[in-house]
Amino acid sequence: MQKSLIIGLLSALILVIFALRNSVPIELDFIIGNPVQGSLSLILLITVIIGIFVGLLLSYPTIKKLKTTITDNKSEITKLKNILDEYKKEYGVSKNKEEEKEQNDKTEEKTGN
Repeated sequence: MQKSLIIGLLSALILVIFALRNSVPIELDFIIGNPVQGSLSLILLITVIIGIFVGLLLSYPTIKKLKTTITDNKSEITKLKNILDEYKKEYGVSKNKEEEKEQNDKTEEKTGN
């Protein structure tokens, strides 16, 4: 969180310095219509904002698909945990026995036996 805040503040500072140093008025001609007049920094800032917006718009379907996949995977994990708990109850395997076995395995690994 702090890292992204610092990067954002540094970026804003660089943009302000850039805007102050590039306040030259320019004329931008498109294929159709009258030329647009404004400062170089303002026109670049507008194009960056439009680029960010278009990038977010185009990446939205992928983000939505990934969120759906995550939700599906979480529900599958929950289902499988419930099935595992049912099998444990059916075959009399308790969590304490499993934890003891894991601790014994770790102890054996540490001692090298």
